[in-house]
Amino acid sequence: MNSQCVVYVTDVEYSFPTILSALQARKFTRETTDVLILLSERLDNFDQLKNLLATSGVNMVDATAPLRERLGKLDETFFQGRISISTMAKLVLCDVLPANYTQIIYLDGDTQIIGDLSELENALAPEGKFFAARDYTAMDDYLRTGIDSSYFNAGVLKFHRNGWIGPEALEIFLKHPEVCQGKHDQGALNYLGGSALIMVSNRWNFPKQFLHLANMSLLSIVHYMAHPKPWHGTFFPWSDAENRVYRDLRKSDALYDALYRGLTFDRLILYKYRSILERLKHTVQSDDTQPRLQRLLVGDYVV
Repeated sequence: MNSQCVVYVTDVEYSFPTILSALQARKFTRETTDVLILLSERLDNFDQLKNLLATSGVNMVDATAPLRERLGKLDETFFQGRISISTMAKLVLCDVLPANYTQIIYLDGDTQIIGDLSELENALAPEGKFFAARDYTAMDDYLRTGIDSSYFNAGVLKFHRNGWIGPEALEIFLKHPEVCQGKHDQGALNYLGGSALIMVSNRWNFPKQFLHLANMSLLSIVHYMAHPKPWHGTFFPWSDAENRVYRDLRKSDALYDALYRGLTFDRLILYKYRSILERLKHTVQSDDTQPRLQRLLVGDYVV
């Protein structure tokens, strides 16, 4: 049995982009690394989707019961309509995943895998430690001011099963949500991270906000955090290629197409308008931006 996995957790709303990322992950990982999608909600046509994904080497698992058992105590008032059980599930993955997985790579579903993951696979997280990359906010501060920060993003993580701080972070969230500063799972993990954190290159978790500055050949995982999303269209700073992969997936099978959730016309126009403003705002950059970005990608923080 394989000891390493790439794992996603999704609800119905995010199932379509999650499947795209998982299929990309399967392409860029070795056969001895399993790729799994855990469902926090039951999908229509689950059996057909499971069988379809299996043909591409991706294992879809109905994890609704164990996740609800572990996270059911979360009162919906915590979420305020902004966060779901699937987001918090990273904290309790060791209670849900089979015991043979000791090296766990967790990915958010709004990621695209565009480069080889072998270095991340080969870098084994020690017991009690985890890998993470700087959050968008920390990168922004560093690129603008040169001031470094260890605040990390929780959308891409690698950790050893033994000593994973997720359950402790869940307790912090439940008992002292104020220390999370509105960031829920990410806030709790950052609050506890400390010496357990091993900071890695943003090559493994590159925020979409800086794609206009990046050499895409240096990246392996792009994270499309916040709205708009690339499956909804082409918006600055990404190109049509990043949207086209979703269009191609929809065309490849009716089961995938049925999972797609589009935008209202008003929301689409709003995002187009914001995209134009962002493009205009980023026409000028500091002379220090590229060297600093390069340091975060291929400098001191490579796995």
